[in-house]
Amino acid sequence: MQAYQYLQAAPQEDTGQLQEQLERELAECTEILPTHRNKLRAFMEGRGIWHICDLDYPARAAYEQFLKGQFRSTAYMAYLKAMDLVKLHSIKEQVRAVRERGRPTAEYGNGILFLPYHPDPEIAERFIDAANKGRLAWDFGQKAPEKMKRQIFASLHYVIGNYNGDQLQVHLRRLKELYGFCIDRKIASIDGIELVQAEEFEETMQASGEKGAAYGIIDLCRKALFMQAAEICWDANVWYMERLHIQPERLNPAKPVKAMSFLEVTHKGNRELLKKYMRYGIGVTNLSISVLRTEMIWVRNFLSEAGREDICQATGKQMEEYFLKLADKGLQPKSYNAQVMSIQHFFNFLIARGYIERAPFCVDYYLKKVVPKHNDRSVDAEIRAEILQKLPGFPEDIRLMYLHLWGIGLRISEVCILKGDAYYIQGKDAWVQVYQTKMRSYKRIPIPYALYRLMMVYLKKHQIGPDDYAFQNSQGEAYRSATFRLKMQECCEKNGIKGGEYIFRSHDYRHGIATLFYDSGVSLQGVRDYLGHVYEEMTQQYIDYMPRKIEKANEKYFKEHGSLAAGLKIRKGGSGSDGKQDQPERTGKL
Repeated sequence: MQAYQYLQAAPQEDTGQLQEQLERELAECTEILPTHRNKLRAFMEGRGIWHICDLDYPARAAYEQFLKGQFRSTAYMAYLKAMDLVKLHSIKEQVRAVRERGRPTAEYGNGILFLPYHPDPEIAERFIDAANKGRLAWDFGQKAPEKMKRQIFASLHYVIGNYNGDQLQVHLRRLKELYGFCIDRKIASIDGIELVQAEEFEETMQASGEKGAAYGIIDLCRKALFMQAAEICWDANVWYMERLHIQPERLNPAKPVKAMSFLEVTHKGNRELLKKYMRYGIGVTNLSISVLRTEMIWVRNFLSEAGREDICQATGKQMEEYFLKLADKGLQPKSYNAQVMSIQHFFNFLIARGYIERAPFCVDYYLKKVVPKHNDRSVDAEIRAEILQKLPGFPEDIRLMYLHLWGIGLRISEVCILKGDAYYIQGKDAWVQVYQTKMRSYKRIPIPYALYRLMMVYLKKHQIGPDDYAFQNSQGEAYRSATFRLKMQECCEKNGIKGGEYIFRSHDYRHGIATLFYDSGVSLQGVRDYLGHVYEEMTQQYIDYMPRKIEKANEKYFKEHGSLAAGLKIRKGGSGSDGKQDQPERTGKL
C-alpha cells in the first residue's frame, strides 16, 4: 500500500496518539525549520501518513502538487527539500536500530526506487542534493520482461557503487535511456542485445543529442552482470577476464586482455561452438590469454564471414573461397599461415568433440612457404643521439622507460611490468631482474650503474614499494605498452626528432643492442642468452650485422698484399683522345 493511501490504515489507533507520535518524530529532525516541519505534518496528517519512515516517492509527488497549489514561484522547493531531509533522517535512524545486521541493501520489487530514499543512507545522501530529482526515480513496475528489469536494477547499483561525480550522472542518464529502449523493443535480456540493436540504440541516443559513445553503457551492464553473477556465466556473449581467475603467468599486465566478445558471430550455433572452443582453451590449455584472444579473433572473423551458414556443414569450396579472400589481403606468409592454422585448430576441436567427422579442407594445401627475411631495424646513431640530447624535455617516467630500451634493450612489455625490487647490486655490478612474459620466466641482466642510480632516486621519490610496479598508470596498475608508444611518439613530434618525422618503434632498440653486442665481439650464443631467446635463429633476425660486416671485409680484402686490387694502378690523365676512360695499368702478375 502506498503511503498517501494510508488514510484508514490503522483505524484501531487513536488519532490523537498518532498525531503526537508524528509530532515527536518530526521534532527529532532538528535540522529542519519549524515552518517546513509544520507544513509537512499538515500534509501527512491529511493523508493518514503517521510515520516519517512511510514517506515514499508517490507521497513526495503528491506533496509537490500540494505545495504547487500554495506557492506561485519555486519557493516550494525548500519545503520539498525538507521532506527529503526528513526521509533521510528516518533512513539513518532505521540503520542505527538494526546496526548489527550490517549495511542495508535495496531488494528488487515491482515498484519505484527513488535514489534519495534508498534504504542505504550512504547512497541516499549522495543524491539528496541532486538538482533534478525526477530523473532519480526508477519505475520497475512497468510492464516489461522481468529478467531485463532485474538486470537493470543490478546494473544501477553497480554504477552507483563504482562511479562518482559527472561520470556517475552520465552513466545514470544513459542507463535510464537503455531501460526505456529495452522496454520499447521488448528486449528480454541485456546480454541478448545484438550488435544491430546496439547500433540502433546508439543512433537513438545521437538523435536525442547525446555526445560520445552511448553504447558503452551496454558493455558496462554486461560487465556488471558478468562480474556479480554467483557462478561464471559461460553462456554470456561477452566474457570479462577479471572474473575468470586466470593464473597471473598467463596474463600480460602491460597489454591486458579485458574481454572476449562473441557477438560478431551472427549464427547462434556457430557462436556457441566458439564459446566452447574458448572455454576449452582457457580451462584446459596453458596458452597465454593474449595468444588465445588472437586465435579467437581469427576464428571469429572466419565464422562471421560464414554468416548464417552452419559451420558444421561447411564445404571444401566454401573454405577455398575464404582462404582466397584471406590471401588477397596481402598478409605476410607467416601471418597468413597463422590464421589458417587457427582455423585448423578450431576444426580439430570440432572433430574431437564429435560435432563433425572430418575437416572440410586439407591444411597443407593452403599453407604458404615462409622464406626467412632479415629486416634492418636498428635505430640510426644520429637519431639516438638527438633523442638523448632532447630527453630532458620528456616526462620523467617516459625518460626512464626509454633508457631501458636504449641502454639495455628490454622489450617494452618487460619495462612496463618491472617491480620496485627488480634493481639490485651484486658485487660491483648493478643488475635488474626481468620477467619475460613471452617465455614465462625470469632473467637477470647487468645494467649501467647510472641507470641503477636514476631508478633508485625515482623509486624513492614516488614511494614505490618492492612489490609495486616501477612504472604505473593512474590506477596504480602496470603502465600500458600502447600508452608508452603513444606518448613517446607525441614527445618525438613535439621535440622535432628527425624534423618531426621520426616513427618511434620500441622494438627497434632491441635490434640495436643485439647488433652492438655482436659487432663488439660477443658470440651469437651470448647475444641469444642476453635477449632471452630460445633459438639462435631468432637471435640472427635481431642482428643487423650485414652492412658493417661487408664494410670490414672490404677493408680487410683491399689491405691484403698480393690481392687483385693491389696489382691495379690508375693511370693519370683522365679520358683518352677517343673520349674513352683510360683503363688501369696492370703492374703485377696474376
